[in-house]
Amino acid sequence: MSDVITREIEEKDLSALKSLIVEAFGEGWNLGRFNHGDVSFQALLEVYLSMFLNSAAFGRVAMVNGEVVGAILCSAKGEPEKFRWLQKDRAAYTLALLTMPEDERKDIAEHLSTSFQAIGRLLENGADAYDGSLEFIAVSKRAQGLKIGGTLWDEARVYFDSKNVKSIYLIADSSCNVGFYDHNGFIKTGVEEAVYNYTTGQKRFDIFVYEYKL
Repeated sequence: MSDVITREIEEKDLSALKSLIVEAFGEGWNLGRFNHGDVSFQALLEVYLSMFLNSAAFGRVAMVNGEVVGAILCSAKGEPEKFRWLQKDRAAYTLALLTMPEDERKDIAEHLSTSFQAIGRLLENGADAYDGSLEFIAVSKRAQGLKIGGTLWDEARVYFDSKNVKSIYLIADSSCNVGFYDHNGFIKTGVEEAVYNYTTGQKRFDIFVYEYKL
């Protein structure tokens, strides 16, 4: 059995983190409609990754045989964002997004707008009701069966405990492995149907908010 090693996220992990985004969220986030070899697609992944990195105060990766196969990012209220420095100069990525074909830009705008509206309704009472949040957790299918998700979550709980966090929330959708949260004691407290009117056709997913009491 391969040994699992965990460590803090480093700059060299950014490419692996983007690959985890594609693998874990590609279906729900409509990433299959883009040419993954385009500079503009890499720019899009930078945008998605920045949403997690910019707010996270704790981040770990899991490695097997020297390869990053899982990651977690979370935050505790009042803790400084730790990973913003990893973000690159966005000028080139902004330009790449602006020069994408119009239908692709419309689909990106549709996805972000519809998702944020649904999340806003789910968190109508505000994220301030919680002491922290689980921003991101993903494990590669190549590492299934090694309990990597559980290992990363255990380390996050130690972090939350050290910051005296009593409750956290997370956002997930029905295209993800939400069974992981159910199995680990998270409670689903809200659901919103999100209808995405992409140029390539309509998609519907349920978006959930979960909470966890520590």
